[in-house]
Amino acid sequence: MTRSELREEVRFNLKRTSDALSDSRINTWLNWSLQFIADLHTYEEMRKVYTTTTTADQKSYSFPTRMKDIYTLRLISGASSRKLTYIYPREFDTKIPYPEQNSKRKSSYYVDYGTHFELYPIPDNSYTLELRCSLYPSSMSSDTDTPDLLRKDALIVAVATVFGFWSLREVEDASYWGGEIVPTLYQASLASDHSAEDWIPIARPYRTTTSTLQGEWWKNPFTGRRL
Repeated sequence: MTRSELREEVRFNLKRTSDALSDSRINTWLNWSLQFIADLHTYEEMRKVYTTTTTADQKSYSFPTRMKDIYTLRLISGASSRKLTYIYPREFDTKIPYPEQNSKRKSSYYVDYGTHFELYPIPDNSYTLELRCSLYPSSMSSDTDTPDLLRKDALIVAVATVFGFWSLREVEDASYWGGEIVPTLYQASLASDHSAEDWIPIARPYRTTTSTLQGEWWKNPFTGRRL
């Protein structure tokens, strides 16, 4: 669905005409809905592969805009490649407080810090970097835009409806949509990722937390969830 179609669904749920509630407010709630849903779960359509190149003698590089998580970073040189090893910033600064004084060559490590990362050793030439990461969905800026999150129109509308009722201080309706509608649609959305059946399971340690909605989050959509 396009932004205008999604907006009309939200408006129908809120029972407000354009005279009482502007399109721009609902557009904002729709974009908030996208970001909120992406906070809860990293869907397969959010996973991307980016390719860039290093610059000789340059240590620091920027991550893609809207990046959520990094999975792997590879350095490729001709027919050879290596997965760069992540090292904690504090450990790196303790062991290598001044990387510029060491010789420059193909990098083997990277330090993830904020919106950028640093390579070590500092590259001595131009090499290809291949980054596996996830991105937050982009905001819808025009009425013809469609969400980056696929097959989740009902969930996007439902969460935006909660934002709307919450903003209008209609707590009972926000409670109904947040407690009855959103969790069901959210749980169904988790099955939208492909199952990766071509995979042999390997025993791993137990994980005690699950990706779910917790508490009466619709009273404050920015708290009360456990990932």
